[in-house]
Amino acid sequence: MPVYTENAADIVDRPLVAELQISEEREEDVRLLFKKADKEPKILIVTDKLLTGYDAPLLYCLYLDKPMRDHVLLQAIARVNRPYVDKEGIQKRVGLVIDFVGVLRELKKALLFDSSDVDGVIEDLDILMDDFLDKIAKASTDYLDAGEGGDADERLERLVYGRFLEPEPRKAFFEAYKDIENLWEILSPSKELVDHIGTYKRLAQLYAAVRNAYADKVGFIADLAHKTRQLVEQSAMQDGLGRLTKSVTFDVKTLDALRSEKGSDEGKVFNLVRGLQKEIDDNAETAPVLQPLKDRAERILKDLENRNTTGLAAMDFLAALAAEKDAAAKAAKDTGLTSKAFAAFWLLRDSAVLKGGGIEPLELAREIEKLLTRFQNSKVNSDEQRQLRAALYRPLLKLGSEDRTKIVELVIEIVTQ
Repeated sequence: MPVYTENAADIVDRPLVAELQISEEREEDVRLLFKKADKEPKILIVTDKLLTGYDAPLLYCLYLDKPMRDHVLLQAIARVNRPYVDKEGIQKRVGLVIDFVGVLRELKKALLFDSSDVDGVIEDLDILMDDFLDKIAKASTDYLDAGEGGDADERLERLVYGRFLEPEPRKAFFEAYKDIENLWEILSPSKELVDHIGTYKRLAQLYAAVRNAYADKVGFIADLAHKTRQLVEQSAMQDGLGRLTKSVTFDVKTLDALRSEKGSDEGKVFNLVRGLQKEIDDNAETAPVLQPLKDRAERILKDLENRNTTGLAAMDFLAALAAEKDAAAKAAKDTGLTSKAFAAFWLLRDSAVLKGGGIEPLELAREIEKLLTRFQNSKVNSDEQRQLRAALYRPLLKLGSEDRTKIVELVIEIVTQ
């Protein structure tokens, strides 16, 4: 899309250019459109323009074909140095400057500033390649040796739930990996990277596995950069991510079956807790019953990460929670209550306050169910919610004022979630 700024002499000297000239208003539109990823133009060629006061964060590459110095050069470099994340979450980590005239070879001479101010403004690709080679060699030694024995899944689990069980080693690994990934995204597809594709791919898969293994939710969710994701995603499930990416159901039957399977107890614990979270995410109405179990499971995970308990002991703790979950499921079926009324019953079933006032939790839950039928829009309608709150006080009249208010507010919180 050619755009030419108007020049009065062009009608005589360059008539073909004059035909393509646009008004100042249209030029302003072009500048705005260039900042939008889904609009044209994609390329702008300018002379002595847009170096100050023009901010286009998505600008990734700048070509220099004329000498520049001092502030003008620094401003030009800064055009591609703005952070940017697109609508798909892909982040522009760096900008590229392609120098056709050799300005950047003598950058410190071209910039009349203190040398310390210039350091880090721009880096030569050869320097970045050397940095990449050093870092990936160290990372390969530090992180990719899983020892001998076992299949791909078992070796990966030894790394993930052995070396990275504690938060601090995970943090150090994440930072080291992201440095390498950043360099890869800049340098790829340089031919000098060919011999390192296998190592880098294994490192990226390990990063994805560790992120996924310790994530709250089930699924392949690692924040891989664009080129790296393309390299890894096609074979991520084939190269040792197996048990780390599967979803398991949190119940006694599944837990008992997992005990006899291959793999680390630590990995099984994390998979079970994520399975519990998935059940809450998939059915929000179960949250009032399941969230307290999830909170207790999270405390078990924290003890495991801090090595205050073992994987085997954590499995036993989870078995008790799974039994409680199964008991809740059976009680829900036996009572025949709707999910919200049952949630209220389950949380109040052992309430000393209700028992002290001679109120049966199950009978109260049945009354709550009737009221929810009357006030079906209480979750979104503030007037109905006020009426529901007032009606809930009636079956609780045997309680003292403060206890009555606490119970009512707890029920309102449960049924309006």
